Amino acid sequence: MKQKRWEYGQVFVRRPEIFGGLPKTGLNLEKINRAGDEGWELVNTIPFTVANGEVTGAFFIFKRETLEGQKDLGESCGP
Repeated sequence: MKQKRWEYGQVFVRRPEIFGGLPKTGLNLEKINRAGDEGWELVNTIPFTVANGEVTGAFFIFKRETLEGQKDLGESCGP
């Protein structure tokens, strides 16, 4: 029986309105959408907060199961 293997990646998005930040131009979700198209599953989001409490960005953490013969994480074009 083969053991499942996972690879992980992250994308940083500036000024995420969903965390109460103050976006000037809205969210740029191009990288997030591309990750979904490539089979990455969103695991968590972590807000990035500056000293005054303003949320200036967020890390989106992804994972996907590695398939036999698939490129290693270092060779992947994932998030």
